[in-house]
Amino acid sequence: MYIECVKGVRIVKQTTDRRYRRALHVCSAKLARVDGDSPREAALCFFRMGMVLSRMGEIGGAIRCFNDAFMLRDLSSEIRDRLLWREFHDTQMALYILGKRRKMITSLAEGDMVHDLIKHRWRQLRAEMEQSEIPFAGKDMKAWFRTVKIDFPWDMEDVEDVFATPFDQMSDDELQECVIITH
Repeated sequence: MYIECVKGVRIVKQTTDRRYRRALHVCSAKLARVDGDSPREAALCFFRMGMVLSRMGEIGGAIRCFNDAFMLRDLSSEIRDRLLWREFHDTQMALYILGKRRKMITSLAEGDMVHDLIKHRWRQLRAEMEQSEIPFAGKDMKAWFRTVKIDFPWDMEDVEDVFATPFDQMSDDELQECVIITH
């Protein structure tokens, strides 16, 4: 009986893995068809790929997709030091996701909110560095970025369980299939 149960779990896992891989393929194909003039559409594809990768347990890939998604959704170009900004954003977004129980961003609104928190903290850091009488001589910026604290709303995850759906409203049949596969 134990062996049958183990086999049943293995079959369910293999079926789920196939569904997620199929969803990842659908999302990747959609991203490949997005032209360079549609950053919001590309961002949505990256977001959905991040969700699928997270559900597959590929947290590193999921974090990269979420980073790309929310950087693309922010169409403002007012940030100076874009390379440092990107490094700060990627570090803080990873800290946020890794601090969550489910290791994913469940909605575009959540991701936009976290992105805005990170962006606000970045502007504060830049202003503090510019106003400081002591010159900042950070050699390992990535290590320093990991020490910067942002008061992320991790406790909201319990509230999200009640209201969240894994994907925002779908716009076409192909993306709808991606959602059906990942449920």
